[in-house]
Amino acid sequence: MTKILFVCHGNICRSPCAEFYFRWLLGLAGLEQNFEVASAATSAEELGNPVYPPMRRVLSAHGLDCSGKTARQLRRSDYDAWDWIIGMDEENLWDMRRKFGGDPEGKLANLLDFAGREGEAVADPWYTREFEKTWEDVSQGCQGLLYVLTGTVLLDFTLCADIPALYHELREKLRWEDWYGENLDALHDVLTGLPHRGKHFVFLMPEDDAPREVRMYAQRIRRVFEVAETELD
Repeated sequence: MTKILFVCHGNICRSPCAEFYFRWLLGLAGLEQNFEVASAATSAEELGNPVYPPMRRVLSAHGLDCSGKTARQLRRSDYDAWDWIIGMDEENLWDMRRKFGGDPEGKLANLLDFAGREGEAVADPWYTREFEKTWEDVSQGCQGLLYVLTGTVLLDFTLCADIPALYHELREKLRWEDWYGENLDALHDVLTGLPHRGKHFVFLMPEDDAPREVRMYAQRIRRVFEVAETELD
């Protein structure tokens, strides 16, 4: 089992968001039994407090229930107890290195590094009040972390309003070369013979109110993935 601890300053906004979002991702991928996930604070300022109400509302709007979560402080013993200890910004990492006396086993990381945004901080809504921006940053970082640890890629078609938008999501997430064609035959070729990102794929399909042609085409895309996986077995 891989044990992951997300850390921020107070453990009432960013790190709980990462904890519950990553758990949700693991559930989508059917991998929750392989991981233990929690979160903590570098400071003692919010000990025992629940997730900050505006952050809790954002989580709830995205279908995540964080009730019962209260802030707890990072302990020196956490270094031995967890496989990954992931901060939201460089200040978190500095505080963790000081508490742990360094990082001799290379367990510490910055969340957005996993999204290819090396050194960037997850937006802190305590100051910015942009709670959706925090959600977006955490989503990117956690999806990148899931890929690094398991090779799983999330393909999110929920906001796609037309077929080109479906291919935009595929191009972005699979990291296609520019010359790859945007059609089902080309998709099959990518999955069975051309370089692409991802070993396993999780789909979020278009909403019921999406245009029918988009919903139907998304199903055809998913079927191509299934056929390609069968051919490669």
